[in-house]
Amino acid sequence: MAEEGSNDEPADHGAAEPDHGGVTADHGAAAPEVWHRVHPLTPILESLGVLVGIFIAAAYGLQNFMQTAIEDLARGDGVDLGFAGWLRSHPLVILGVVGGLILILLITALFSWMAWKVMGYRIDSEAIYYRRGLLSKKLRKARLDRVQSIDLQQKLLPRILGMAELVFDVAGGTDSNISLKYLSKKRAETLRDELLSAVRAKKQGAQQGTTTSTAGQSAEVASTSAPGIVNAPAVDPSADPSAGSSETGAVSGIAGEPALDRTVPERRDDSIGVRLSKRLGSLADGASHEAESSINELLAPYQVSANVNEEGEIIRVPVHRVVVSSLLKSETIISLLVVLLVIGVSIALLVLGLTEAFIPMIVAVIPGLFTAFSAFRKNLDNANFVVKLGENGLAVNHGLVSTSRKVIPLDRLQAVCLHQPLLWRKAGWWKVEFNIASAGGSGESNILLPVGDIDQALLMVGLALPEPQLPDDISAATLVRSAMYDRKSEDPQAGRAEELFHGQPRSSRLIDPLVWKRRAYAVTGSLLVLRMGVLDRRVDFVPHVRVQSMSYHQGPLMRSLGLGTVAVHSTAGPIDPRVTHQSVDEAKQFFSEHSERTRLARQRYDEEARTAKEGRL
Repeated sequence: MAEEGSNDEPADHGAAEPDHGGVTADHGAAAPEVWHRVHPLTPILESLGVLVGIFIAAAYGLQNFMQTAIEDLARGDGVDLGFAGWLRSHPLVILGVVGGLILILLITALFSWMAWKVMGYRIDSEAIYYRRGLLSKKLRKARLDRVQSIDLQQKLLPRILGMAELVFDVAGGTDSNISLKYLSKKRAETLRDELLSAVRAKKQGAQQGTTTSTAGQSAEVASTSAPGIVNAPAVDPSADPSAGSSETGAVSGIAGEPALDRTVPERRDDSIGVRLSKRLGSLADGASHEAESSINELLAPYQVSANVNEEGEIIRVPVHRVVVSSLLKSETIISLLVVLLVIGVSIALLVLGLTEAFIPMIVAVIPGLFTAFSAFRKNLDNANFVVKLGENGLAVNHGLVSTSRKVIPLDRLQAVCLHQPLLWRKAGWWKVEFNIASAGGSGESNILLPVGDIDQALLMVGLALPEPQLPDDISAATLVRSAMYDRKSEDPQAGRAEELFHGQPRSSRLIDPLVWKRRAYAVTGSLLVLRMGVLDRRVDFVPHVRVQSMSYHQGPLMRSLGLGTVAVHSTAGPIDPRVTHQSVDEAKQFFSEHSERTRLARQRYDEEARTAKEGRL
């Protein structure tokens, strides 16, 4: 297989056009430096979309021809092959078509070769640069100190060819990410490791420089004056602005937040996974026994234990479990039921002798089968789901056809939820998702656990959240199980935990006739816990220090029933936490108290970091 080469030709120069979050979009190239070329097959793989479109159009035409032919045969007529006969009598037309296709392939090959010649990347001590474009040239730049994570992805065809793609999650807008396509898998893995080391060194250097800076050039002043950096909003208009800001000594918000600041000791409101990472650092040196002991010590309130193998794996989801859980999802079942219904109606029409209606309906089943398969295949992306605890968070590998490797930074998780579809109850399976402060696109996966038993769910929730800070007679496991199963929880202390939950008033049963008895919220020393859903159970967890802001809402119907809803704002993601349909007095009291609670929690969280940094000066 051809390897990537290097190109020392001088790059073109052009005026840089600033983009989001430290990424620069150019219509020229960078300074004259050594550029490394990507894999020679990259332009061809990127143009496969056009070929797939042509194939789909041809398949659609073939389907119409076959449908017409079958209908003609069902009526006793012969298949019209007049066009095929005309082609046989005009061989020059066939030669012209074949010659045209060969010419198109040659032009495509020439264009791909020229496009590959101008594609490339280079790396220096400050940033990574990626250029491409034959007619319209573009250069993108990602500063190393703004890189949040580097994911390695392999779609089906690149995987077969031994190629991989590096995706750089860069702080900024949704257009900030850079995809480096394509490298050989070995080169991509090596480059990823090198760049992760460079990113860590860059951020640690920036942190050390911050702690030794003078008062007039403190990081606090820089974070409020630097262009392009936006602080998170306070939890309340009258609250202290520090309630939504990031740690002192680090750039505020998601733009520039370090992957994991080990210069700050463990804090009470850090998630258990962050505290564990600070204790152990990287597990790549065979520290599995120490890791297992530390994980089990920190997760003791959740009454679960982790088995860490020599490679640092803490969870591996079997393929068959993902397959079965995918089949038990509502979208898959609905698609299959529709297909079966159409087939049943078609057979009934055939029995009644309506053959003219039977043939079109049978042919129409084909797109439905593709739809059902697409819904099923989407869930297979989470097959071979493996979780390892790494230096900067959870390292996740997944994929059956296309594979992906990414790091989920636990210190940037804003909310976590547990979800159990109706048909998963018999197996006792749960899904764990999250919201994260990230510039990633909307198509990115927000899954901590695609499907797992109760112990695996508790393990992932425990790693992603801080200790709940509960009374001594209630454990974290008891609280979470009560949130998951409400009054059906078999925990011996479930009754005591249930006392922490505030349910909806009876007046809300007119709006929520099915769920008003289950919906409830509980407030602990560090978490807001929301219990929802009857058919599909759901539990949301929002740490106090991660609340962005809050809002109170009351529509006309709610006003007539004396109800109100409080939205607890988080970052974009699958979780939209709301304390729903409480009495007006209860909703307003919760809004006032929780605004102050989250403000003080964030203030204390930042003060612990500030004190630790000042103590090292």
